[in-house]
Amino acid sequence: MKNRYTTVHYNEELRPYTLYPEKLCNHLADHYFRRRSGKLLDLCCGRGEHMEIFRKIGFDAYGIDMDTVARDKGLNVAVANIENEPFPFDDNFFDVIMMKSAIEHIRNIDHVMSEAYRVLRPGGSFLATTCDWKKNYKVFYDDYTHKTPFTKASMEDMFKMFDFRNFFVEHFYHLPFTWKNPFFKGLTRIFALMPLKYTQTTELTEFKKLIRFSKEVQLLGYAEK
Repeated sequence: MKNRYTTVHYNEELRPYTLYPEKLCNHLADHYFRRRSGKLLDLCCGRGEHMEIFRKIGFDAYGIDMDTVARDKGLNVAVANIENEPFPFDDNFFDVIMMKSAIEHIRNIDHVMSEAYRVLRPGGSFLATTCDWKKNYKVFYDDYTHKTPFTKASMEDMFKMFDFRNFFVEHFYHLPFTWKNPFFKGLTRIFALMPLKYTQTTELTEFKKLIRFSKEVQLLGYAEK
């Protein structure tokens, strides 16, 4: 049975394709991965738009997801439940692993991180973004598929437990203007004060996106094997 999360919450009518994923992928490649080549794994790749962009800018992109949406588009996606199945890749296979807004949907974190460490090559990069529980606890479970909340401290501890090195966890906003200078992050505090009625199936204008993503402070965790 398909995982309906993609088709319910990320169908093209409710969440049409935008230029944001391209901006995000380029930012991650240049600022965190510091490369535009190599084998990249997108864990819980959803519709596959990030895979498409990473492939376009030079990566050999692979994905894993429970849904077949990305694979049906012809992308190199393995359909599997990453919580309890081995990743279908050899040891030390990937240069980069990314997990955007997905780790909070996982209950069996130990299995996922153990497998991620196994398939990542020595010196390879792992990056995950997720909600900051301390900033989002009032709305975290509005998405009933959320299973595991994270704080900065718990994500750092996760990296320690699985022997990752050179790790750090920082606050991150899905707002490109905040990436240019730390000063601009302060502007989000103003927008976050504005009211917004929002559920997972709310259609958002650009201004409502600004308010939403100012409120939804994220954690970005980066680590190396």
